[in-house]
Amino acid sequence: MAAKKKSPAKKKPAFKKKPSAGTKSKSSKKPAAGGAKRKPATSGRKTSAGKSAAGKKGAVRPVRKSKRPAPKRKVVAPKSKVNKGPKVVLAEAPEALALARSIAAVALEKKAENVLIVDTRSRSEAVGYDYVVLASGESDRQLSAIHEGVDLLLKPQGKRAASVEASPDWVCVNYDEGVVAHFFTPDKRDMMDLEDMWKDAPRVSL
Repeated sequence: MAAKKKSPAKKKPAFKKKPSAGTKSKSSKKPAAGGAKRKPATSGRKTSAGKSAAGKKGAVRPVRKSKRPAPKRKVVAPKSKVNKGPKVVLAEAPEALALARSIAAVALEKKAENVLIVDTRSRSEAVGYDYVVLASGESDRQLSAIHEGVDLLLKPQGKRAASVEASPDWVCVNYDEGVVAHFFTPDKRDMMDLEDMWKDAPRVSL
């Protein structure tokens, strides 16, 4: 009687461990339909750098400049306060004006400098004259020459000085016609500064 062949023993399958709750298996990751991976959606507007501004804390949105031009403002000059009182009419003094111009002409002929005629009629009642003649000379001899030249011019006309105050650096001559003439050296003229005292008074053209 033939002996029975033993069938080979079946191997038990190896026991597969179940993945725990805290771990993820590789097989659990399934690709999205179509095989393309989806990018996470971003909310908010993108800045100039291309990054999402909503995901960052304290992100600053870019400021948009207005394309409209700034409105033009009209500049209105303030109204000046003008005194509308009555105009002061100065009394005419043609004889005094002619005398003042004659004195200035003699001073220029004698090489005087900075010859000036000041119209003082607005205060003639207070000061007692209508015009002031100013001229500068380099020395006492030049000042005396100017004074003598004026006397020679006025004698034929019957006009003479009412008073004369002379010093080496200043000759002051007062005429009854309402004219006062001052002939200075430059230093004495700067010290007296009569131009500043009469700075508001008009000047007469020579």
